[in-house]
Amino acid sequence: MKVFSIVLVVLISLATLTHGESKGLFCSACNFLWNEVKKEMPVVANDGGVALKKEVTKVCDKFNKSIPLLGQICEQVSTDVIDDVYQFILTEDNKINPEKICEHLKMC
Repeated sequence: MKVFSIVLVVLISLATLTHGESKGLFCSACNFLWNEVKKEMPVVANDGGVALKKEVTKVCDKFNKSIPLLGQICEQVSTDVIDDVYQFILTEDNKINPEKICEHLKMC
């Protein structure tokens, strides 16, 4: 019952956030994700995004439950936009720039 109450409070809090506040939360989680990926992989290989996908999955699996909203971002990135992000990174001299990636994804 206590866990249910906590989850309910969190959901109500998220529902009452303004668009700007929720975008800020997504921006923070997005930047966290790509900063963690960048630690292990500062430059992306020309392998069609295979290594990038593996690293994103690794980071998502590690932090999914501990970082608010990261699960939603991981789901979106890993299923919908990873190829787009890979192509975007290639235009950035193969360098992972978390701020630019999150702006490209319209999360910041």
